[in-house]
Formats: sequence, structure tokens, C-alpha cells
Amino acid sequence: MIHFSLFPVDTPSRICYNACRVERNVMEVMEREGEQMDLRAESGRAAKRRGRVLGAFLAGALPLGAAAVAPAFSPAASEWLSVKDAPVFAGKVRDGARAADGTSWFYRAVTNRGEIASARWTVSGLGVFDVYANGARVGKDFLKPGFTHVKKTRYAFSYDVTPLLDRAKGAVNGFAAEVSAGWWRDKIVNFFGKKSAFRGELELVYADGSRETIGTRAAEWAGGVAGAVRHAAIFDGEEYDARRKNPTDGTGLFPEKTEANTEFAGEVLPSVGAEVHLREDLARQPKEAYCWKGVMGADSNRFGRVVRTRVFQPGEPLQVVPGETLVVDFGQNCAAVPRFTFRAAPGTTLTALPAEMLNDANGEKVRGNDGPAGSVYRLNLRCPNDGMRVVYTFGEGESAAPAVYMPRFSFFGYRYVSVTATAPVTIEKMESVPVTSIAKEMELGRLEVGDPSLDRFIRNVYWGQLSNYLSVPTDCPQRNERLGWSADTQVFCEAGAFNADTRRFFAKFTRDLRDSRCAEGGYPSVAPYAQYGNETFSLGWADVGVIVPWTIWKQFGDTEIVRANWSAMAKFVRKLDETRYNFEDKLNYIYADWLSYEKFETSGNKYGSWRNWQKDPDARNYRLFLAACYWLYDAQLMTEMSAAIGEDGTFYRESAARARAHIRANFLEADGLLLGPMRDLQTACVFALRFGIVEGAAKERTKKILLDSIAAHGGCLQTGFLGTGFLMDVLAQEGEWDAAYGLLLQHKNPSWLYSVDQGATTVWERWNSYTKKDGFGPVGMNSFNHYAYGAVLAWMYKHVAGIAADPATPGFKRLVLAPRPDRRLGFAKASYKSAAGLVASAWRYEGDTWIWDFTIPEGATAVVRLPDGSAAKTYGAGTHRLECRLP
Repeated sequence: MIHFSLFPVDTPSRICYNACRVERNVMEVMEREGEQMDLRAESGRAAKRRGRVLGAFLAGALPLGAAAVAPAFSPAASEWLSVKDAPVFAGKVRDGARAADGTSWFYRAVTNRGEIASARWTVSGLGVFDVYANGARVGKDFLKPGFTHVKKTRYAFSYDVTPLLDRAKGAVNGFAAEVSAGWWRDKIVNFFGKKSAFRGELELVYADGSRETIGTRAAEWAGGVAGAVRHAAIFDGEEYDARRKNPTDGTGLFPEKTEANTEFAGEVLPSVGAEVHLREDLARQPKEAYCWKGVMGADSNRFGRVVRTRVFQPGEPLQVVPGETLVVDFGQNCAAVPRFTFRAAPGTTLTALPAEMLNDANGEKVRGNDGPAGSVYRLNLRCPNDGMRVVYTFGEGESAAPAVYMPRFSFFGYRYVSVTATAPVTIEKMESVPVTSIAKEMELGRLEVGDPSLDRFIRNVYWGQLSNYLSVPTDCPQRNERLGWSADTQVFCEAGAFNADTRRFFAKFTRDLRDSRCAEGGYPSVAPYAQYGNETFSLGWADVGVIVPWTIWKQFGDTEIVRANWSAMAKFVRKLDETRYNFEDKLNYIYADWLSYEKFETSGNKYGSWRNWQKDPDARNYRLFLAACYWLYDAQLMTEMSAAIGEDGTFYRESAARARAHIRANFLEADGLLLGPMRDLQTACVFALRFGIVEGAAKERTKKILLDSIAAHGGCLQTGFLGTGFLMDVLAQEGEWDAAYGLLLQHKNPSWLYSVDQGATTVWERWNSYTKKDGFGPVGMNSFNHYAYGAVLAWMYKHVAGIAADPATPGFKRLVLAPRPDRRLGFAKASYKSAAGLVASAWRYEGDTWIWDFTIPEGATAVVRLPDGSAAKTYGAGTHRLECRLP
């Protein structure tokens, strides 16, 4: 019997897989959602499914629904190891609290009992870890094992280490591991874990065909808290002392210091997606660098401005001396780690502080500055004095020969780095290396337009996705949060799937969601389980569990993600039907249309808690209306997905009908319009139109109310995270192209281009996170790298470029190509490597003639609509050109 596991092969793409375990007389158990299948007595349907999954594994394909994956480790072969005297966090859990110092090291020397033919090492950690074979770092993955539920799931990584070994009979090879605090015993998970731990199994295949498995056992591996990394955690950053040797050869590690660790009782599975990569192809060089010392113009109301002492030319070595501060601008905000090639005397300590912004103007305190203009602004990190820093102490010989250093156990969100030192330091080279789960090979789409501001915004969306698709779809990469907020995820999911192949990423994240559900089936606001945001059934947030599988299925035509999540989705939607999506007794905080400009906005204190919502019946009705619309939406999506995988969709069709009737009975007045207190809200109007709540004359009046509201606000939207996610699609649905383009090209606050005019290089959390006029927004929640509002990119692909899948045919096998051009853009050019093949669309104007070139992939067809209103036609594969007059 084949006992298979899904393991990543160590290639740059991280997409290749193999079935790496073949064992006889092993009962294979495939875990499904809520069901165990013993394959000796499996049903015919289960056997067929197992055959499909196993066949896909052996063929190298990726079954996204592989909830049935064999464990990565055998309990008989290995156990988790910790260091007995490792420090344990004992402080108060609070913002700024730092993890216990040190990293844990483990080592074992292995003597070959024969000539080695091949060697594969499968490894995992409780805490971010690296492994070494004969002193060489193994694998290209970064921040292993990723962010997962601390109680339920860990991922293992499998590497072919054959080239790193001395394969001769009797040769001795050394294997080492270093494990830090990250995502296990640090603040991001409220210090859930006590000690870092390592687990691994080395499978040796000898030339005579025999095999040997060497697993981690406390009596056989040496350990200790040692090495150059003095401190490392996700929020804290990294402190590195090069005077201390990393014990990759076991020096200073002792077997008596190693113990079995029993803290984690969940599953350890082969990594199936969302691995973290260093994007060397996108590494940034300094755009500007200068040193400053002292300030001018300071008084009780302002910090003043820095006095520049030196400005460095591109490519010139950077020098910093005590008393000076070096500021380096990489020109692009992103999730990254700095890499230094530098020299200094032994014992010199360099401190690097990443930041997204510089203090501005004359350092006026009323503008929110935290220092003199020209210095880095870090107040929005929320614990600027306790974390988000790199500290490096130089070792022997590093004054003559330059050292190369890059933190490996944390990441940062920044554009700028501020550097100080205790003695002169020469930085021969400094780079910013982006960190992301979007590998270069995963990128699919490209969109360009002739409007420079909108083109910059498109790039901002790209960088925001790279920065925040990092093991999980985080909200932000810079401050002490970096959590998998689910509303951000669901509104951006479609846009992200145009930029990159996100199937494997969401195969992993939907497991995080399932792991983090409550007993009643509610999805959390944050996944995986973390320091906060673990409440469930929050409208617009909890719905991620249904919206993401549906979106990925529609975009890529792969039903496996639907199958993997079906029972969890079904339980959730049945609970919505039972409760009418009213969980007043369970929720203490409501996010709703987060950060909108409308009267029931929830990010402040007034309407954040249920107590305040309940005091205002109008606010309560608005929240319950939005929730009921999501109930309707979820039921509709479940109806579609049930047909795709052969499940009975009757309940979901009926649930959608009940939801619609409930909404009309409770949230419409006699005239067919929304209740008076909410009918003038843009988001309420958008939801009413999007879900067909209003009909006939009431629909037309609702549309007019929406358009009038946009006009009354100076041509600006007022929507937050949820409303913005639907707004442009609703305007397209209603044929209101002038209004849609008016919003897309708007430069006033709030708008997509407003942040571009303020200097943004990524999408911001708030429409006005920073303004040239007034300075910085509220420090309690003000990210300059927050991708949610970038969801409009999907609309641009579908309607500016005109590239969309036929809703009835997922996976782009049948396309709808229908650009709606606007002369203000000048031109648009897009390509998308769809699941069916390359789709391209490019249009431009020549006088009153609109010229359009488009490409349809082999095996696909497209319904093609010209913007002049002429009848649609069907085209086959190939490249085509059409023209029409658009005065």
C-alpha cells in the first residue's frame, strides 16, 4: 500500500511535489473534514476520491482539497526537542512585551553505515527555524514553518540534502537546527508556547537499497541556547552578536541539555502552500541616503528639521559615525529585510530602525510628527521603542573583511531605515530584500494604463499584495499586528488572483480558517488564532470562509478548494440561516463597514461595541441589514458551489430565498426603499442594489440616492472596507460608467488616487493615513501598507482591460472580453496567464477611432463586446483586432 505525503521539493518555484513515502503493511488514514476514512473499508465514492488525489500527487499536480494528507512524521521515529534551560517568558502580556531571549540549537552527527545513494531531511519547528547540513544552510524557504494555529497545525519541509553530504561509507555528517520565538512564543500569539522546539526525520537510502530513518530523540541530539542570535521574534526584530559562533558543528551543545517537548499535540503536515520567499529579483538599492546630526528650528511646538551633514551618491559606500544618524530611502514601502555588507571594529554595535515614513514639514507636533523633519517616523508601529529593530554587534576580523548580514527570524514593513552606531561603520552595500509568499513564478497578471497616477496606484496594489500575502493574508507588515484579518482577505481575494496564482496560498489559509472556527461553525475575524481578533460570526469578516473558496474556484476552475472546505462552509451557512446572522449575544465588537466616512462607522468608540450599537436602534438595524445581506450572499455562493461538486443545493437555494424575504420584511419601508436612517448611506445603497433587495421604482430611486450622495460629497465615495469591495461592481452592473470612472480617477479625499498624490507607494489603511496638508493620521491604527482598498484592481482587469471569465464557466475556458474605455486613460494594456492560457487586451485611441487588440488562448472562446453598443459576437482562439468610432 502506498502511504503518501505531499512534500515540497527544494526548487526555487516551490511548486514541485512528489509522493515520497512508500511503505508496506501500513494502514493509510486520510483525514477529511469531520470524517476519518479507513481505506481498508472505504466506500466506492471515497476510493474514487482517493484515487484522484493520489494520482494528482504522483503526477506532480496540486490537489487543493488535500485535507487527506498523511502526517509528516512518525511518532515511532521522532519527537519534538527543546532545550531544558531555555528562557521562558514570564512577564505581563501587553503591547511591547518582548519574547524571552535566545534561540535554541540542536545538533547530531550521523555516521554512514554504507554508501549513501540519497538523503532527504524532513524538518519542522515550534518557532521560526533554519537547518544546516555540514554547516551549509538547507533550503531557500524563509521564516519556516510559517504562521499557523498554535494548537492544531504545524507544517514540515522536506529537502534533498544529498549534495551537501559526504556519501562515503563510514563518513560523518553533521545536522543542526536553530529555532527562534516567532509565531510560537512571542507576542503575536500572546506567548502561547513556552519553549522553542525542533523535530526532524532524516531518511537515508543506501547504495545497496537499504534505508535508515534518523529522527529527533532527546538522548541522541545535543542542544543549547547558543549562537549569534541573542534575541529574535516577529515584532521584536533581531539582535545578532557576531562575536558568538553559530554552533552548526555542535560546538558548545550537549545531549544532557535536550529534552522532549510535549507542548504541541496537533498535526504536523507537509507544507502545502504559502511558503515564504525572499524575492531577490526585486531587491531594492538605496534611492537616497544621508547622514544628519542636530536639528534646527525646534521649539515647544515643533521638533524642527534635521541638519544634514553628508549626502551619499548612488553606489557610494555609506558611512556612519557615533553622534550621526544615517537615513536610507529605498524608494518603495514593502515587507522586507535589510541586507548589509559592512565593516567595523569588533564590539561595534549598529542599530537599524525600519520605518514607512519620514517626519515632515518642520516637525510640528500638531501634525503627528514624532521627531524632527527628515528623521524616520515610527510612532504608528505602536511599540517603536520596544521592537521592529535590527541590532548587530561586529565580531573579530570584521574590520578588515566585510561581513554580510541579513535578519532571518523576523521581517519588517518599511521604506526607510535609520542607522546609528557606537563606533565608525562602513556599509559597502545595503539592500532591501522583499519578503512574500508570492514567488516570481506565481505572478500571472500585468496591467498598465496611460494615466500616470492610476498606473502608480496599480503598482501600489501589487506591492501591497506582495507585502501582505506573507504566510497568511496579513493586514499590515509593519506594526505589532500582522494578522490574517478576514475582511481584508475576502474583499481583495479576486484582485489578488489576477496578480498571482493564489490557489496554494489559500489552500493553506482556508485550513487556518477551519482550525480557528468556534464549535458552532463560525469563522473568526483573524486566522490563524492570534493575540486578538479571534471572535467569530462578525459580519463581512466571518464570510471569508465561503467567499474565498468560491472566488478561487471561479478564477481558476478548480473545485478542490470547494471540496476541502465544503462541510465547514455548510455548517457556517446553516448557522446563519438559523440565527438570521444575528449574534448580538456573542459579539463585543463590530467591525462592519470598517473605516468608512459614513455616520455608522465603527472604528471609533461610538459604535465599536454592541452596547453602543444597541443604544442606537438605527445603527443596530444598519448592522443587521448588512449581516442579512451577507447571509443571502453566502447562501447564493453555496448554491453555485453545490452544483459544481455534485452536492444537493436545495437548502442553500431556500436559505437565500429566506434571507431575501427577511431583509425585505425588516429593512424596507412601505415605499420599497431602505429604512430612512440608512437609505442615504452609500454602503447601504450598494448592498441593496448588489443583492437585488430593491425593485422597480425603488431600485431606480436607490440608484439615484447613491449617485446623488457621490455628487454631494464632491464626486467622492464614502464607503469603508465592505462597501468599497462592492461599489464599483454595482456601478458597472447598473451601467453607470461615468460615475465609476469619476470615482476611479478622483484625486480628492477620499479616493484611490488621493494617497498617490500624498506620495504613497503602497495602498494605505485609511483613505487619509497621511496628508500633505495635515500630517499623520491616528497612531493607534495607521498602516501605510494595507491592501484592502486595492480590491478595485479586479474591477480594472474586468472593465478597464475587459478581461473576465464567463460567470457560468469558471477558469476562463469561456471569456467575456468587454472593455469600457475612458479617453482620460489614454490607453490600457493587460495580460493574464489564466487557467486556460494567456489572455491579453490592449486598447488605444487614434482620434475618434478606438483600436483594440486581444488574444484568446487555445481551447477557449470569448464573448466579445465592443464599447459602441454593437451586438456581442463569439470569437475563438488567436489574436484579433477590432476598431470602432468613439467620438
